[in-house]
Amino acid sequence: MHQTHSIKELLASFLEASPFQRQLTSARLRTVWQEAMPKAVCERTEKLYLHKGKIVLKINSAALRQELHCSKDKILALFREAMPNGAFQEVVLL
Repeated sequence: MHQTHSIKELLASFLEASPFQRQLTSARLRTVWQEAMPKAVCERTEKLYLHKGKIVLKINSAALRQELHCSKDKILALFREAMPNGAFQEVVLL
């Protein structure tokens, strides 16, 4: 018996098995961050990546890091809304 799949389904299964999935997710996270945050925040964000289900943000300003620390739940909600298939557990600020 021959099964048919849509291109979307085939692409999704390919990406799930792809070793590049982590890099694609990190790139999407950076895009979401840059679109949602003001330029000043993006300029002070040194790194943004995914590690074991945690979104890691390295911020080079202590004052901004503290301000963002108070908004971790909102930041997590932002990423979950933009990427509903992501299994993000928490936001870590460095």
